[in-house]
Amino acid sequence: MKKYFILLITFFVLVSCTDTIGDNVQNCGATANVPFESFSYCGVLKENPKQASFVILNSNEDLLKIFSACPTFDVAMPDFTQKRILGLYAGPKPTGGYAIKIQSIKEDDCQIVVQYFEKEPKKDDVLTTVMTYPSDYVVISKSSKPIAFQRVYQNNDYIVIGTYNGQCVGNDCLTFFRMDSQKVLRYLNVNYGLYDFNQYGFKSLVYKEDMVAFYSKIPTEIKNLKGQTKTFGSPDAHDQGGIYFELHEGDAATKIFLDNDNSTDQNENILAFKKVIQDKILELKGKN
Repeated sequence: MKKYFILLITFFVLVSCTDTIGDNVQNCGATANVPFESFSYCGVLKENPKQASFVILNSNEDLLKIFSACPTFDVAMPDFTQKRILGLYAGPKPTGGYAIKIQSIKEDDCQIVVQYFEKEPKKDDVLTTVMTYPSDYVVISKSSKPIAFQRVYQNNDYIVIGTYNGQCVGNDCLTFFRMDSQKVLRYLNVNYGLYDFNQYGFKSLVYKEDMVAFYSKIPTEIKNLKGQTKTFGSPDAHDQGGIYFELHEGDAATKIFLDNDNSTDQNENILAFKKVIQDKILELKGKN
């Protein structure tokens, strides 16, 4: 069952108060997506959290109170006049393989609700046997509204679309977006040919895609691949770039590489869907 948590002070233990929303999360009508972005820091925590908890950092001074200094490389810090860092901790875990992740952030007239999920290792995972302390950090705008935390199930159904060009120079050479039923993310600093997107930072958009409508445009030929990888044509063979499509349905990830040129193995349905992806990427580039 879903559990709800509310922020009372800057650093506090997450305690499940009730299985219903009425006692501690106000019902304030329609919600809207709150933009957020990933954050990582090369320093280490001065003290590992002893239990599930969170922290709000409003300045560089706040950051250095809990982290050791980071002398090895520069870290892009948020503008603390407008932004703050939210850190979420799962507490001590006996092995590796555990994780805690912020899935989405929403806002209504009364509060900001941070939806997160936790992962446990699978039965056959090869694990480190040392104690671990899973955490996740994001940057959000400052606000006077209270923050509530809602534990949810991980959303394993989503789509990644993108364009790539190995010889191109500039910010638009590698453009990738993730769309799910709650939000759209733009991945940052993607490396050519390395399309495991879990390793990249991101910024979320306020925009929310109609996933039912988009899914209906995916050709049956691609849906039927069910976790396979297929390439159409010869993407980026002569510096013409390529189109990327990834469909996640539970544990199955179908990956498609499409030649920007209209190669002979791209039938009418594939060509039409390629145009859908290209148009959607162009649309998302203009969203915030």
